[in-house]
Amino acid sequence: MVKRLTNPLVDRPAPLGNLLFAAARTLSAELDAGIAAAGFDDVRAAHAPVFQLVEPDGTRMTTLAERAGMTKQAMGELVRHLEGCGYVALEVDPADRRARLVRLTTRGWAVVDAGVAVVERFDRHLDRIVGAAEVARLRATLSRIIDGAGSSYATERQSAKVVRVE
Repeated sequence: MVKRLTNPLVDRPAPLGNLLFAAARTLSAELDAGIAAAGFDDVRAAHAPVFQLVEPDGTRMTTLAERAGMTKQAMGELVRHLEGCGYVALEVDPADRRARLVRLTTRGWAVVDAGVAVVERFDRHLDRIVGAAEVARLRATLSRIIDGAGSSYATERQSAKVVRVE
């Protein structure tokens, strides 16, 4: 065994990935607590890709999985849970009767509204502690990092803006 005199990881700034992961966990915890407080205690931040990526007219599960960067099986588990709880409905795709569309139900849209409120409250909190300009710069910087890394999630996510239609 080789004995080292120093550890090169000691006295280094925290790795950016660790900081981003901790920030994401913080928002996930806020989202879980806020959604539960709104009366949806069977929804977790892990279900967010379904709520974020489904289009008002419905989206195929395979498309949701691709956009979220998940396997079809993992997306299927999320959708089955949400369907069982009444947040989504599966319907036949009129463009291809063999395929099924995932659509948000009224209860599903209520979760979206609750989630938006939690995220907006979290954003206001960030604005207070570091300033709106810093938050805007961080958002722009992270977007450039994601785009520069060639992430398909960034492209797909932008093509699936959630728009509520009454």
